[in-house]
Amino acid sequence: MPGTGAAPAEADQILAICLPGEAAVALCDFNSATGTLAMTQKQRLPGVEDDCRGVPMAANADGTRLYVAWRGADTRLFSFALDGRARRLDLLGEASLPASMCYATLAARGRRLLTSSFTGSTIAMSPVDSDGRVGEPLMVREAMHVHCLIEAPNGLVYATSLRGDFIQSYAFDESCADLTPVARCDMPSGSGPRHLVFTADGRTAFLLSEYAGSLTRLDVDPRTGALAPVQTVDLLPEGEKAWAAELRLSPDERLLYASERNTSRLFGFRLDAERRMLPAGAEAAPRCPRAFGFDRTGAYLVALGEESGEARLYRVAPDGRIAPGVELPVGTAPSWVVAAAV
Repeated sequence: MPGTGAAPAEADQILAICLPGEAAVALCDFNSATGTLAMTQKQRLPGVEDDCRGVPMAANADGTRLYVAWRGADTRLFSFALDGRARRLDLLGEASLPASMCYATLAARGRRLLTSSFTGSTIAMSPVDSDGRVGEPLMVREAMHVHCLIEAPNGLVYATSLRGDFIQSYAFDESCADLTPVARCDMPSGSGPRHLVFTADGRTAFLLSEYAGSLTRLDVDPRTGALAPVQTVDLLPEGEKAWAAELRLSPDERLLYASERNTSRLFGFRLDAERRMLPAGAEAAPRCPRAFGFDRTGAYLVALGEESGEARLYRVAPDGRIAPGVELPVGTAPSWVVAAAV
């Protein structure tokens, strides 16, 4: 059912949705008690005159600081403070980026921003000051067709090579702002490692491979951080061409979800006591679901259709099944969603 233009009564969250096709960020009020969603405003990125696709965002733990890695002709990083009461993004600053970045995430307890570029085969590390403002890159390093770059609970940083078919780990030295290669975990040829998530205890990682359309569970060596694949499941039947996109682990770490763009579906998995992935069903998603994310309670998923320009909410059941709810047109080519407390 379509969303309304009026803000839900007593909204407890704000969903920030990146719209690179409009060089804007949409702010939507969300009420997790009623499952209602409404757009409050769109803010254009200052000084941006072009448009692009696939722009990543990152946020601090409570969502009060938001970072947009613009991928247009003038690649740059925008730092914003979210004013929850006014439903407004206040610009804190801008910084340069060395390439068109496809992933961004905070590290070192929020004091560093890590970014990665598939097209530029580049990873970078930038400082974050006490106000949440990102500065000029401290480190830029070559990394073969990297897609995802994240810090794990063990203190290492891991990068997925989408075209190289491997995961590279790095020792992270915040004091000298450097990443030193440690070990490499090779994945099947042509599989396309894309996104990686870790459990909070650092013992397990899950990998989404874009071209294989598969999820892989990896054990993490507690001493060295080395990765060892132990289970792989396919999203699509054998012979179907995959184009997997996003991977999310639920806040309670009991459920895992992935999106697939060729079929426009979301796939759910329950994790048992040994963290084995057990299928929990698939559900239709907005057309070309490049991105999705959890709300702050973990009770809802919101999926974005890059081609349909809409956001769709899903209620998450304890068994991992998801039920579609409200749909809301949000704008052109939505690429990322972040949930913040009001």
